[in-house]
Amino acid sequence: EDLLLSVKRHSTSKILNFEDLETLKSFGFRGEALYSIFAVSRLSIITSKENSEFGISINGQGGKIISEGQTPPVKGTIIEVRDLFFNMPAREKFLKSDQSERSHLVRTMEEAALANLDISFTLKIDDIEIFSFHVALGDSANRLLERSALVLGKNLSKGLMGMENKNGEILLKGLISKPDGFSASRQNQYFFVNKRPVSSKVLHQALYRAYSGLTGHKHPSCVLFIDMPAADFDVNIHPQKKDVKFKDDGDIFKIISHSVLAKLQKLETPASFTENNTDNLNLNHNGVNTIAEPTATTSFKDEEFKQGGLFFKSSDSEDTAGVNSWYQAPIIYLGQIACSYLVFESGRGLLLIDQHAAQERILFEKYLDEFSSDKIKIQPLLTPVTVELSRSQIENAMRWKEWLDKAGFEIDLFGANTVRLHSTPSIFYFTPEALSEFLSYLAEVLGNPEKSTEDLKRNTVATLACKKSIKARDKIKPEEAIRLIEDLKKAKDSLHCPHGRPTFLHFSAHDIARHFGRTGAL
Repeated sequence: EDLLLSVKRHSTSKILNFEDLETLKSFGFRGEALYSIFAVSRLSIITSKENSEFGISINGQGGKIISEGQTPPVKGTIIEVRDLFFNMPAREKFLKSDQSERSHLVRTMEEAALANLDISFTLKIDDIEIFSFHVALGDSANRLLERSALVLGKNLSKGLMGMENKNGEILLKGLISKPDGFSASRQNQYFFVNKRPVSSKVLHQALYRAYSGLTGHKHPSCVLFIDMPAADFDVNIHPQKKDVKFKDDGDIFKIISHSVLAKLQKLETPASFTENNTDNLNLNHNGVNTIAEPTATTSFKDEEFKQGGLFFKSSDSEDTAGVNSWYQAPIIYLGQIACSYLVFESGRGLLLIDQHAAQERILFEKYLDEFSSDKIKIQPLLTPVTVELSRSQIENAMRWKEWLDKAGFEIDLFGANTVRLHSTPSIFYFTPEALSEFLSYLAEVLGNPEKSTEDLKRNTVATLACKKSIKARDKIKPEEAIRLIEDLKKAKDSLHCPHGRPTFLHFSAHDIARHFGRTGAL
């Protein structure tokens, strides 16, 4: 009789009186998920008691039971939902593509797996196993770390460390990034309040405050659990119960930020987060840089990739009229400053070019020209580049596979948590780290492939690819420097990189003379 009752309205409600609203621990408002799903789908349930000789089942649709009976015994309970919203076509229209719904489903299962370490989880989609998480042994901290390695990937989990702090009635525990364990995107941040997965600006801002000045343009990862009185937060501000409102936002902010910061400060050997120091530059008589090559990496800035944020002016715009006036023969290469800036004599003036910004502009326009004319030159990789991602990140990346193939980036799955890159447009080069950032940001920046405009997709992918295909602070040979300035001269907008930053500074002979108070000499 419990099975028949379980799909009836109000039968599984957790609310007995008004006061229960303030101590609610179920994930739904009334705990009636099964009834709600039954009302909009075709549903069947088979269940058995342990050691029972038979099981029982029900079948129904639209909230009405059609049949019931005995079945062979099963282990536990099997619930099958088909044709969701078959009787509500208006709601069905709100469903996204299969790949989008897959990614949401995977994320939901990952959250459930992280919050319930005593339960095994196996996810199959179309009879293909996506993941299988078994119950781990050991204490809760080690079990969480092991489960996180399965969810987030082994590489990312190596950059996590445990933490725990109690402040009054609020207990904070879980995993946070080590100082060298940052991620390419925010997708690896998981927050739970009383084991409920939640989203909250307060929590995200508190986390970033603790890491202030450390992350650069990357993001801390975390799996953080907050245990607190149910009356001190409200999950009923949004139908999905994901957004949460705290009774005292300021108090929660302080507890999170101070607790995480305190853990970071306890580390015995904190990493250095300063930019690579630039050594003094010595030029030999040939104008070639003779210092050792520094190492550096480039990272994405989120604000650079918002719609409308790309900087790509047409050659006939008012601002770009006569953009090549800075190029005045004869051009003489003088040398390189800090392995980042190229110095030329142009006419009787001085030209200082940001090699990184200039190369970005050149590659950006070249790729867009190839893309627009359907003449992208593809470079198959002798050894495919592989990168390990979380399963939800993989699902997000694979949403873009069809479009990426057309754009010159051939990717496929290689095992449960690995993506392989087989080819790229010939003008780009990707390391595993660059590929990880590229794929992670793709879904985060552009969202759903079906909803992004072609211009936005094309421009953003070109910008992302340029950003990760250029090494900052590389030494450049004189002939490479000359080729770069010649290519920049041909660009539609030689004044700016794709993000709007200047590509060069030009000082005329008059400007230089005036600075030294010698204007009368010219």
